[in-house]
Amino acid sequence: MKRISVMIARLYAPAPVLVAAGWGLSFAVEHARGLLGAQGAHLAGSLLALLGTALGVVWALLASWRLYLWLRGVEQGRCPCGGLLSQPRRKRHGQPYRKCLSCGQKLPLVAASLADSETGA
Repeated sequence: MKRISVMIARLYAPAPVLVAAGWGLSFAVEHARGLLGAQGAHLAGSLLALLGTALGVVWALLASWRLYLWLRGVEQGRCPCGGLLSQPRRKRHGQPYRKCLSCGQKLPLVAASLADSETGA
């Protein structure tokens, strides 16, 4: 697969998982009528399906926004391969890093110096 395809797959993969989880929980709750009653099980199942679908759509919209910013060159930081970087994470010993969504390389998070931010460079 091309690197752009891997990056897009990593960005959008959680969205259908959230939708499927919501619908799966909805199915499980609706078939557990003994605990909630028929009306309560139907209502809870409908809400879980709606919640899972809404979370999946929101995730896909946020992934699309990040991809749009990356394509325009506005996204903070890029990997040397040109890929989009993940949100900041921490290693075991507390060192912050960002992972490339394209090649998987871990890049250390470097704080911008005060002199750079004052001059606008």
